[in-house]
Amino acid sequence: MGSLPYLGALAVVLAAPAWATPAATYRNPLPVHLANGEPAQNCADPAVLRDPRAKTPTWYLYCTSDPVSKNERPLDGEKGDWHFHMIAIYRSTDLVTWNYVGDAFADRPAGLAAPTSGLWAPEPAFLNGHYYLYFTVTDVADAHSPEAGCDKDSAIGVAMADSPAGPWVPAAQPVVPPRRAGPGCDFQWTFDPKVVEDGNRKWIYYGSYGGGVYVQPLRFDGLQAEGTPRKVGAAWRYEGAEVVRHGGWWYLFGSTTDCCNGPLTGYAVYAGRARTPAGPFVDRLGQDLAAPRAGGTPVLFQNGNRWVGVGHNTVFPDAGGQWWTIYHGIDVNEPFFSARDKLTRRLALLDRIDWVDGWPVARGAPSDEPRPAPATVAGTRPRALTLAPAPAENASSVWTDTFTGAKTDTFTGAKLDERWTWQRPPAGDAWSTGPQGLTVTTAATDLHVDTNTASVLQAALPDGDYRIEAVVKLDVPDGCCKTAVQAGLVVMRDDDNYVKLVEMAHGGLHQVEFAKELSPVPAAYPRYGNTVAGTPGTTTWLRLDVHRGGGDERYTGYSSRDGKTWVGGGTWTHRLGPQARLGLVAMGGAGYRAVFERVTVSRLSR
Repeated sequence: MGSLPYLGALAVVLAAPAWATPAATYRNPLPVHLANGEPAQNCADPAVLRDPRAKTPTWYLYCTSDPVSKNERPLDGEKGDWHFHMIAIYRSTDLVTWNYVGDAFADRPAGLAAPTSGLWAPEPAFLNGHYYLYFTVTDVADAHSPEAGCDKDSAIGVAMADSPAGPWVPAAQPVVPPRRAGPGCDFQWTFDPKVVEDGNRKWIYYGSYGGGVYVQPLRFDGLQAEGTPRKVGAAWRYEGAEVVRHGGWWYLFGSTTDCCNGPLTGYAVYAGRARTPAGPFVDRLGQDLAAPRAGGTPVLFQNGNRWVGVGHNTVFPDAGGQWWTIYHGIDVNEPFFSARDKLTRRLALLDRIDWVDGWPVARGAPSDEPRPAPATVAGTRPRALTLAPAPAENASSVWTDTFTGAKTDTFTGAKLDERWTWQRPPAGDAWSTGPQGLTVTTAATDLHVDTNTASVLQAALPDGDYRIEAVVKLDVPDGCCKTAVQAGLVVMRDDDNYVKLVEMAHGGLHQVEFAKELSPVPAAYPRYGNTVAGTPGTTTWLRLDVHRGGGDERYTGYSSRDGKTWVGGGTWTHRLGPQARLGLVAMGGAGYRAVFERVTVSRLSR
């Protein structure tokens, strides 16, 4: 094994192997074990590297710097009573059972990271005959920042080793330095590295909500980005870029919305593809992931079981060539290490990826039942899955249920149908009915946590299961808006308990937001959470399917740009009860026009 010419020779130190008999099946969450055998209870932003030098298939798993156990000794100066591992590393020979081999660093790399910096989103790679570990430095040392004293001047760092377990020697300079967004301590979010090779050329992806996701050529030695960066993911829409090559295409997987909102986390993964690593990446409907009306084909999204907030994934083939994804998810029954400290508990989950018509599909993910395990021997494959596709896995509606007794309102008459009533009526000149439908001027009001000022046009809903569809136009420019201007529908018991599906324009981004609010909640728990459901058009069709049963109701959101091809956005559960009512809203900022062309409610008969 050769030495590292620019960082010095490294000794190879490996923990004693603890190889497990390959599993025939597995069940989420993955069994990830600490050195004392205790289960690790956190593996945020997981990344996987198959060791190309191992004689038998061996993989390494890397996790964001975070607490991993409630029972470990705390470090002085850390948040609360928690011990933050500095990128925990685990090893496996079957992609199911993972054993701890150490942390990448004993402490934050001196001279590169400030004393309070996080080390996030590790990205392992094997380049130039050596092992590289790229990572986010959330707060660089002042020597690497254009503005001393800032605490949000993030950058991408790298370390090298002669083994995937380390020891790791960090480079003195960041691979991607902090990038200014404005004066003072206003910086773009330089997070979440991903490195790929295309022939002899290397590329690095980085970025997050603050500024967007970019790709840039990477110098041959892997230590510096060079050339001109190109935007491939819209600001405030995507982060956590994962990029793989398959079938002549490059696929970018991006995670969206809040990663860490406890039981109301709506994190999800969408994908686009391109012919080159430089993009542009477009979804299966041709929508660019970097556009103001950002595209994305859904891959991972919550489906109504105990797992929510599924995202920041890594994608790879097993020893037999079957593709898989490992990602983090949140158990709604135990979502926090500490709600007070805002430490969400993110566990490692595994599901299979199949390529269907050129697009990645994770059938039934996030799974919560035993599944065939990955292959550990070349030439073998796991059993085929016979699951029906989930709603959001197909660009068209896949429900086979029959909807009957539809009630449609076009609002073309001189007045509202008597079944509609206003809660907090707007001014008389702020709305009207007529040939175009119901026209409402958006107001500087909201329906969010303790701000309950929005006007809501309400109507009763049927018993049993039902579907709501609304056709909406929200006339705002692509560069809009400073506040979240939105129009669409809600199903609500009261102002603090609802599910919402709206077209939203905020910060130059247009998307379909699918949200949930509830109250009361335990102390320090969130009350509001959101995910997304497709790309709005100049006219946007919204669909909400509601399935009631014992206990929680299931609300599944969709949107369409033409009323024919639908894109799903996962499922929220709630308990709104039989008194829940349909509401139409136009809120978030004053002076724009929302038009409801049609609203249809249909009963579902099985």
